[in-house]
Order: sequence, then structure tokens, then C-alpha cells
Amino acid sequence: MTSLETALEPLVAERLIRGRRAVRAYRPDPVPDSVITVVFDLAAAAPSHSNTQPWSVDVVSGGARERLGDALVRAAETGNATPDFPLRPYTGTAAERSFTAGAIMYEAMGIPRDDWAGRRRTFLAGLSFYGAPHVALLSVPADADERMAADLGIYAQTLMLAMTAHGIASCPQGVLGFYAEAVRSVLGPSRDKLLFGISFGYPEPEAVTAMPDIPRAPLAETTRFHE
Repeated sequence: MTSLETALEPLVAERLIRGRRAVRAYRPDPVPDSVITVVFDLAAAAPSHSNTQPWSVDVVSGGARERLGDALVRAAETGNATPDFPLRPYTGTAAERSFTAGAIMYEAMGIPRDDWAGRRRTFLAGLSFYGAPHVALLSVPADADERMAADLGIYAQTLMLAMTAHGIASCPQGVLGFYAEAVRSVLGPSRDKLLFGISFGYPEPEAVTAMPDIPRAPLAETTRFHE
């Protein structure tokens, strides 16, 4: 490897990591099956505790994707939330960061804070995967512990970076895990516990540039260095 190639690698990694955005507008044309296979095969290289690889993934497209979106919207409209993991409100710093991110997103979409109908439409659009032609639903075994949940997060980031490298946009969505029974009503029974989903596809041309910048906590606020 030449010194030039070595110098370029950090730049490639930075563009890949910082270039990944949660996209909420997609073209309807699907990602080719061959590309999907390559991306998910690459994501499977993600590390896990003791190589347990606890992730279980359902990739949903076509008619199944339409049926799933309909089932999720119906469940939301009837207030029938059935999460496999407890839904607890954020508190403290996490709540503050979540509030700030939501305020920035709604402002960018032109939805005032008191426009509850507009917020509801946006919420339901998320349950229809923001128009993405594909969605991956990520689960862990029924007896999963915190380590396996952490492994699933590592897998998900690896997957989204693999998608970014192949020109595929994505949006991780915790809300897709709120209605686990609706998911199983479409995909069939499973003992696995659904945690969240990732909608993905090719973005609308303006979708990435239209996304607002969400502030990240300063490094000194989250990271401690010890010598």
C-alpha cells in the first residue's frame, strides 16, 4: 500500500460516516436484488460478543412491504402498540437531545409545534417507510440480553454504512418496533423479539441536501480520556 493510499483511507471513512443521513424521501424504483444481497452479506461481517451474531433480519419488499405498511398504520390508528421491549420515555440529557432534534426536523418540514395534524401525518408516513421500497426489520432471540441488543446496534450501523457505500439511503426507525404484533400478522409468527427497523432505497434527488443538520454533542461531553 502506498503512502497516498494510506492517507486517503481516513478521508474515505469520514465521508462515509458523516455522509450517512436518515433520509425520509425515496424514489419508488427498488434496489436490485443482487445489490441488496451484497449489502446484507457485508453487514454480516459486523462484530458481536463471542461471535454470537444474534441478529435476525427480515427484508421486506414488494407486496409484502405494502401489506406491512397497511398493518402498521392500522395498528397506530387503533392505538394498538405491542412492543417486544418496554417503551420508556427519555429523561435528562437524552430527553433534551431528542426534543432538540425533533424541533429541528419539524421546523425543516414546515410543521409548527402546535400543528398536531401535521405531526400525525408525518408519524404515519414513517409507518409507511417514508415511501422507501424496502424495509429491514431487526430482531434478537427471545432470550436476548443487553449484550445481544448492543450487538444488534453494531450490526445496524454496519448495515447502514454498507448501504451508504453502495449509494443506498436509509432511515433507522425505532417506531417500527412499537407494533410487533402487526409485523407478525404480515410476516408470520416468530419467537424473536423485534427491536426496530431500517427503511431503505434510492433517495429522491433533493432528499439528502434538504435534511437539516442535527447537532451532535461535543466530544468532551460524551468521551473521557484517561492516561
